Order: sequence, then C-alpha cells, then structure tokens
Amino acid sequence: MRRHIVFAAIIAAGFTFFSNKADAAPQILAALPVESGIALKCADGICVAELSTYCLQRERPAPSMGTAYVPAKPEQFTLVLSGENGTSVRVPAGDHMTFLEHRGFMAVAATIEMGRLKALGATNAKLVVWRDASLIPVPQANDPDPLTDDEIAFVTDSLRQHGKSIVDSTPKAATAQLLAKLNSALPVDGPITAKSFDGMWQSAIGDEVPLGADTPGLTGARDAFNDCIDGTSTYRLSGLKRCIDYRHDDLLRNLNIEYWQNQPGS
Repeated sequence: MRRHIVFAAIIAAGFTFFSNKADAAPQILAALPVESGIALKCADGICVAELSTYCLQRERPAPSMGTAYVPAKPEQFTLVLSGENGTSVRVPAGDHMTFLEHRGFMAVAATIEMGRLKALGATNAKLVVWRDASLIPVPQANDPDPLTDDEIAFVTDSLRQHGKSIVDSTPKAATAQLLAKLNSALPVDGPITAKSFDGMWQSAIGDEVPLGADTPGLTGARDAFNDCIDGTSTYRLSGLKRCIDYRHDDLLRNLNIEYWQNQPGS
C-alpha cells in the first residue's frame, strides 16, 4: 500500500518520468553534501562512489538510464587520493571521474578506472561532496530544449539554496546518506548470517557515528537496516543491498516532493 501511495504522490507532484520533452536536457540534480568523504569501492577495474541526489527541476524530464553529468562547479567535488606513504592529494573530481545516473534522480555513480587511480599514485581514495553541490547533464547534440547559462545559474544558485533549506539538513536526508554509506561498504554478494550484521554496521558506520549517538538520522538508518534484515537467519547480500537501496530512494522521493510543495510560487 505504501508503495502505491508514494508513486501516486510522485505523479501528483509533477515528476516527469514520461514527458513530451523526452529528448530535451534532463533535470539538474542536487547532491547531498558528504564533507567526511565517500570511500571509493573498487571491483573489476572500476572504482565507484555513490552519491545521494535529488531533482531541482520538476518541469524537465527525469534522467534516463546512464545519463552523464558533470559538476556544476569544479570545487564542489573533490577527489582525495591517498598514497602508500600515507600522504594525500586533493584534486578536482570532475577532472578524473565520470558521473552517471544510477537510479533515476535519487543516486549518481561517480566512477574512475582503477588504472587511472594507480597512475595518480593512489592506493585508495574518497570523494568529498561539499555544500551546495549540483550536477548538470552533459549537453547533447540536437537537443530541442538545451539548458541555458541563465537557467543553470538560477537552478544551481537560487533553487539549490531552496533545496538546502528544505532537504539537506533534515533527518531524512541524514538517514539516506547513512544508508548509502552502509550499502557501499557491504560486499557485492554472497550468503551471510544474521550474526554478521552488527559487525557490518559497526565497520560501515560505527567508527564515524557512535552507535549510541542519539541522532534522528542514525535512528532512522538503523530502523531501516533492521527492517531489511528482519525475520530471516540467512541472506544474500544482493537482496539486502536492494532493500537498502529502496529505503534510501524512498526517503529521497518523499524529500523531493516536500521540496517542490514548498517551492516559491508553488
């Protein structure tokens, strides 16, 4: 029932999953800030950090699968490279990483080839997302309704500040970010037992946010995590990760609705 209610609200709020402007430039996205950094996870030659995002423009079409984005401002996304000797170097992430739509407007995957990371002298890396960060779609040839410079400036400044006040600092946003952090720290797949979960939670979140901390974001993330593991003694990680993704995306959908309902002039 809840899923049907959420989807009905999305349609009512004006999400443009199906639009007569399907070939036009898609929505500019806001990225939730993670100033502590998102650790890159590497597998099969690719290193990935998943960003929690939401849509700033309901009048434009939602991004299609794999839509490419770039930072609205280079300084808003920083790649922190750590070498074997313990030193770290900070470089603009947009110079080295590719940003691709991952799950609608709720998540973007920032990727870099493992070989390129090694060529930069890094043994590991993390991606820092600073406050007010936005992502704009890569322009396409023959776009019937391209983004203009004025539109980009208005969305990434005025509308992004509105999103910051409505979305970024809420407990729901904090919960979504913790769920994304947890999911990125889990192994890709395989069977696990219920006894493993506390260790997974501790290694993914506990070092940064103490488990006893009384914060709404942490409580919401722990509740969602417990709901995903409830009632079964043995699991496959792929199923757990899908459940956590759903909880993450559900939070951001609802936050996006709140953002639009509270927009000036709405």
